[in-house]
Amino acid sequence: SGSPVTCTGNNTGSVTTTVDRPVLTLTKTASAASFTVGVPASYTLQVDNTGTAATTAVSTITDTIPTGLTIGTLPAGCSAAGQTVTCTVAAGLAAGGSTSFVIPVTPTLAAGASVTNTASVTGGGDPTCPGDARCSSTAGPTTINAPQLTLSKTTSATPWTIGVPASYTLQLSNTGTAATTAVSTITDTIPTG
Repeated sequence: SGSPVTCTGNNTGSVTTTVDRPVLTLTKTASAASFTVGVPASYTLQVDNTGTAATTAVSTITDTIPTGLTIGTLPAGCSAAGQTVTCTVAAGLAAGGSTSFVIPVTPTLAAGASVTNTASVTGGGDPTCPGDARCSSTAGPTTINAPQLTLSKTTSATPWTIGVPASYTLQLSNTGTAATTAVSTITDTIPTG
């Protein structure tokens, strides 16, 4: 009733408010520890929402497939421009939810001895991607096995004598790191006479 109120002591208050948000984590795995030239293989891209709310926007996974790996038919939601594969996840990936894409590849000799591949995810309402380490994932190095054929040709004797049977021996060896994946053909043009 008109008299002032005097407060003494420490008069502070605080309110803690939890903010629910999506948190994206990308995991990339190869279908095998090593690939073989000419044999189909794949990478799997899995996005997990480890946050406390569903994603609020489209998430985009970007994966540049190493040179020398031929990209196969992509799953729904993915497209390729050259060696760069882009996959999209619609908004609404639930908290605790995940989705994955399998990217088929077939190694060629141009892949070299091994490949390493990194993919990243952005968007989804997670402001920490792609900067946070969990927003990218690397598969590899993945060894590329390949056959390597070596041909040697020897004669049964030297010199040859007219009218006496003789022969050539053609020996094919695979000194590579994988079995051949297709028919091998040896062509030998025997000299006239």
